[in-house]
Parts: sequence; C-alpha cells; structure tokens
Amino acid sequence: MEPLTSLISFLHFEFYILHWLPAILGGITVALLARRMDVSLLLAPAAGRTVAAYAGKSEPDALAKVGGKALARWPILGNFFNLPQHLRWLELTGSAPQPAAVVGLGLLLAIIALLPGILLLQPLLLLLSPIAFLIPFMRVRSKANGVRAKVERSLPELAAILAAEMAAGLPPDQALERAGAWTGPTAALLRQVSEEARRRGRPIFSRGGAQGMLVLGVNRYDLPSLRAFAAQVDAAASKGVAGSELMNALVRTYIVAYEDRALQNAEKLETRLAVPSVLFFFLPLLLLILAPLMLPVLKVL
Repeated sequence: MEPLTSLISFLHFEFYILHWLPAILGGITVALLARRMDVSLLLAPAAGRTVAAYAGKSEPDALAKVGGKALARWPILGNFFNLPQHLRWLELTGSAPQPAAVVGLGLLLAIIALLPGILLLQPLLLLLSPIAFLIPFMRVRSKANGVRAKVERSLPELAAILAAEMAAGLPPDQALERAGAWTGPTAALLRQVSEEARRRGRPIFSRGGAQGMLVLGVNRYDLPSLRAFAAQVDAAASKGVAGSELMNALVRTYIVAYEDRALQNAEKLETRLAVPSVLFFFLPLLLLILAPLMLPVLKVL
C-alpha cells in the first residue's frame, strides 16, 4: 500500500504542477508587460553591473545582448511591423528602446509562451509563442502611432507660432528655432532639424535647386501631412517679406481643415459609441434580467 500511496501522491503533485504552471507563467508575462520590469536585473550578474557602474560605463542589459545576437544572425527580425520607422518616431519623445531590446523581449515572451504547450502536450498552445513574440513590436507601433497623432494635431499651432514670429520681423530660420523651444514631439523634430543643419553646414530652408534640411529631415517620417507642412513652410521662407502673409494663409487653411475634421468626428461619434454601449451597458443589463429567470431552469437540469 505504501508504494501505491506514494505513486498516487506523486501523480497528484505532478497534476498540481501542470495545472498551476501555465497560470504562473501567464502572470509573469503580464507583470513584464504591465510593470515594464527590467528582467536584466535578474539575468545579468550583479558583479558586472557594479564594476561597470563604478567605471562609468553602461553595460547593455541581458535582453539587449540576446536580441543583438539574434539580430546578427537573423537581421529580418528588426524589420517586423516596420520597427525602424516606429523607433524613429519614439526618438522624438526620448523613450525609444533599442531594437535589440525589443527583439530580446519578444524572444523571452515567446519562450515563456512556449512552455505551457510543451508541458501540457497541447500542440495548439504552441501557437501562442509567435503571438507573444510580436507583442513588443505591436506595443512599439502603438506608441509610435500616438506620437504621430500628437504631431499631426500640433501642426496648426506650430503654423500659428511661425506666422506670429515671422510677422514680428524674425527671419524664417530664427522663427523655426524659436518654435523648437516649445515642448512636444514636433518641437523636438524642429530642434533635431536645426542641430543637424548646423552640424552639416546645410541651410534649413531650400535655396536654389538644393533642398533645405527641413524638407530632408521631415521626409524621413511617414506622415504625409507633416511633409506637406514642411513643403509649405519651405516655400513661404523663400518669399522673403511675403512669407508671413503666406504663413497666415496657411494658418487659416489649417483652421478650416481642423473645423471640418472636428465636425466629421462628431458625426461619427454615435457609430463609435454603439459597440461600447452594447458591451458595457446592454449586455450586463440583459444578464441581470435573464440570470434570475434561468436559475430555475439550471436547477432542473
């Protein structure tokens, strides 16, 4: 009886482990994504970090090391979801992660998502691994889309600032530098353009047949409205005294476009609220009404 009892106890323990291990792994994954834990603190040796901090050197974390090795072996991993373009947008906010760190986090999540399928012998659960790998890329893309929206919303305000500065008699390049003193990703982009123009010895605005640094810098970003704005400002800067009048006309154009966009969004508001209203109001109310009526039926069954 004792061997049989030991075998039963072992089987119960194994079932307990297999039952709770996926939940534990899922909790670790959620914690990594929600709290943005730096798992390099767990993987990198403490002595190496201490020596690097004492020497004033920045040691790449474990995720970046793993991701860097993966990128060196498979460079295509760095182009998922147009990662370089999204990271360029995040650089305007100062919160852009390293491409190697994004790939390393994706590999870590893929390994964590792979374990339940292996331990439970469920092949369908293995499909969670590629989905988990893409989560960091999708998160970077979501953040970059937010930066794009902020830049697009700030274009009318930026045009008004440039028009006011040029109307006060400032040259276009100085007006652009003054506009870059404001906060936000658009101001960061203007500062980046001004610094690159000084570093390369290239004018900010186009002269003759040579394109200015403003147009060249903005063309790196996949936002048509931003490119059109840069082209219009570049054209107004080449008009001399008449440039302020062109900027005022551009501001009026943006005001009209903003009003039209606001009206269109107001008209679509009812359609956008239909699905949330059904999910968060109608279905819970229907459940509260039907639940008492279904209890007797469930008891009979």
